[in-house]
Order: sequence, then structure tokens, then C-alpha cells
Amino acid sequence: MPPIDRLLSFAQEQLAPIAQRSGSVLYSGAHTLRKGSIYLLGLNPGGNPETHEDTVGSRLAELRTREHNAYLDESWECRGKPCPKGQSRLQLRVCSLLQELGAAPRDVCASNIIFTRSKGAEGSGYPASADLCWPVHAQILRIVQPKVVIAFGISGVSPYRYLRQCLDATNEQAVASGHGSWSCRTFIGRDGIRVIGLPH
Repeated sequence: MPPIDRLLSFAQEQLAPIAQRSGSVLYSGAHTLRKGSIYLLGLNPGGNPETHEDTVGSRLAELRTREHNAYLDESWECRGKPCPKGQSRLQLRVCSLLQELGAAPRDVCASNIIFTRSKGAEGSGYPASADLCWPVHAQILRIVQPKVVIAFGISGVSPYRYLRQCLDATNEQAVASGHGSWSCRTFIGRDGIRVIGLPH
């Protein structure tokens, strides 16, 4: 069975409890489910769950043929109003960062540590929701085998903090971000995966 089919079968069973909830599994296209140097993780899909028709289950159903990239092909809000596709501040920053790292944004495997949508971090259900989603990420990591995981957010409720726990962090370091007093954090997890946490 091809890796994407194994992933899909596993994810449908693992995520059955949240299949009807608003959300998304991948932020990148299905073609990114292959060996790659970077795995990009946010906390969870943003926006109002009541106004988005997509569910975790519907996104899984389209996984094999997904070409859509949330950072390039979606219209996100800018100060309460829709921006042109790919033009919100966060989308532009993510794409700029990836390009600086020599990666084409459309070719980087991207997701969120929690697959269900909420208006803010406080409604994400962290950490229980991350616990439910983590086994799917573990499967994705086996496929992608990234050298680096880039996590957006380093606060107590963040993908970085969750990964630090799951991957048995060693040698954690703080590095100046170049933006005021903010810092980035990094560690090497088991299997030698480097995780870099960026302030959100």
C-alpha cells in the first residue's frame, strides 16, 4: 500500500472523533507527502468554525488529490476584512521565510499541530486536541523525514511546546529573533530532527 494510502486509512480512523468538526489536515498539496527537508507547523486553522464549510473529514476525503496550499491559495482576513489570496501578513511572512531558506512554499509539507478550527488559541482545545492529532503527525514525519520542523508559536499553547514534549527535547537554545526582545527557540529531538520555534 502506498504511504499516502496508509496515512489516509490511519488518519480516518484516528480522527473519527473530530471528522465532522471544521478544520483541515494539510495546509499543502498532497504532492508534499514525500521526503522533504522542512515540515511546517502552526497551532491550528484559524477563523470562525461556523462560517467555514470544510471539515476534518471532508479534507481527508480530498487528501489524495489535494493541490491547494493555504498559504498561497486562500483569502485570509486582514484587520477583519478578506485579503486577496495569499496576501495576508502571515501568509506573506511564511512564504518569505521559506524562500529565504531556499524552499518553494508550494513544495513544503505544511499542517497544524491541531486539525480543528478555532477563532483563537484559547478555543483550540490544547493540549487534548493535539494529543488526538499527534499520531497522524507521527505518520507524516515518517513519510517526509524532514531535517527541520518549523513551528509557529513558542508560548505555553503552541506547536513548539507540544513538540518539545513529544520529541524528547535535548540541547534547547534561545536565539535572538532580530525583532525587539523576542527570541526563537530550538532543540534537537529524537531521531535527530531539529525543531525551530518562531514567535507568532
